[in-house]
Amino acid sequence: MSILEAVPEEVWGAFSGVEAYVVGGYVRDALLARQRSDIDIVVAADAQAVAQEVASSLGGKYVPLDEENGIARVVLPRKQGYLDLSTMRGSIEDDLAKRDFTINAIAVSIEGEPRVIDPFGGRRDLKDGVVRVIAEDAFRDDPARLLRAVRIAAEYDFAIEPETEVLIARYSHLVKGVAAERVHEELCRILEAPKAHRSLHQLDQLGLLEAVIPEVALMKGVEQPKEHFWDVFEHSIQTVGALETLLRAEGIPGAEEILTSSVWSSELCQHFDQELSSGHTRRALL
Repeated sequence: MSILEAVPEEVWGAFSGVEAYVVGGYVRDALLARQRSDIDIVVAADAQAVAQEVASSLGGKYVPLDEENGIARVVLPRKQGYLDLSTMRGSIEDDLAKRDFTINAIAVSIEGEPRVIDPFGGRRDLKDGVVRVIAEDAFRDDPARLLRAVRIAAEYDFAIEPETEVLIARYSHLVKGVAAERVHEELCRILEAPKAHRSLHQLDQLGLLEAVIPEVALMKGVEQPKEHFWDVFEHSIQTVGALETLLRAEGIPGAEEILTSSVWSSELCQHFDQELSSGHTRRALL
């Protein structure tokens, strides 16, 4: 199935006469056969003006997101999701070159016969399960991408490419300048993903964990009474792993047999699966 077939034809028809491309997460997830309701589109025109026309044509709602940078949203009717439009920076290849990772730098043209533009081998990295930064400047331009690399690897069960890991460690200190709200969002999504304790270890190895939670540095090397095997830091990480076993028991072979009904139940899992603020679950917040 074509990447564009999952969306009603009238949506793409609303861009008639405009050079426009679907980019980013929607393309990535479509290639992985994952569903996604939000669609990022770049246009070779004034994105806000195009968004107003598209919203009017489709009977949707126009929402300006960033007037300074010309970014706008079209909320589609009948809960069909939304489109985020931005103005293309140079050619489509130039625009993709300014993105973060190869798997997020794939575009599909809307007009005419859809064609895939993949100048950095994103499809190959999707197939291989690799998170690879496009350029070293990507982390300097937006240090939140340092955390995003770990988050994407966790959500998709991908590996971070070794040279990208070296760059993350080199620039890990820059994450201290990222807005707290963005750090909170990335960290919560990492905790939502499977094997969160493994991701916390990875954050630590890359120098990111202490950068966002400085207090953990004081936990390392602190011994506990002899009945405890780990120091305070490792004990805390393993506690996250133990919680995952308790709250994801249905997905862990043999876990249900090991855990007794006094510490695990499907009702308990349902309770912690409930979403609270900003779409995060009780499990992630715990």
